[in-house]
Amino acid sequence: TPQQGRAARWIARRHRVSVVAVEQIVLAAYASAASHRLDPYLLLAVISVESSFNPLAESKVGAKGLMQVMPEVHRERFQRHGGTDAALNPWANIDVGAGILREYLDRFKTIEAALSAYVGMGPSGQTQYPSKVLRIRDQLHAAAQGRVLA
Repeated sequence: TPQQGRAARWIARRHRVSVVAVEQIVLAAYASAASHRLDPYLLLAVISVESSFNPLAESKVGAKGLMQVMPEVHRERFQRHGGTDAALNPWANIDVGAGILREYLDRFKTIEAALSAYVGMGPSGQTQYPSKVLRIRDQLHAAAQGRVLA
């Protein structure tokens, strides 16, 4: 869609990555968002913060891929994608990450609490992660609509 194209161009400029590659990630995020009843811009914002749109990103603690999912912790979620080796497959990683985020939204009821859980912060912990993700989500949504936020 035109909105997806504008979002992909904004992401490509922000992260200095190929717009062609980002278009595929945007497509996957929209598909996973629809199947998990999520805002696609929220998924894209999580990807932005977690991996800067690097599908091969790996953390020191074992989180992998675009959404920095812990494959061993979420082993059963990767089974339908062929196992934990799919953690670096962008489509599988986004789908599993979206499922985790949906579960946290259902459990904790607010986006802020779900995002805190996603990053591994307990209910009593403090983190700037939710506000950072939500700020990027708002910027992405505006860009997709052809607007620019300050």
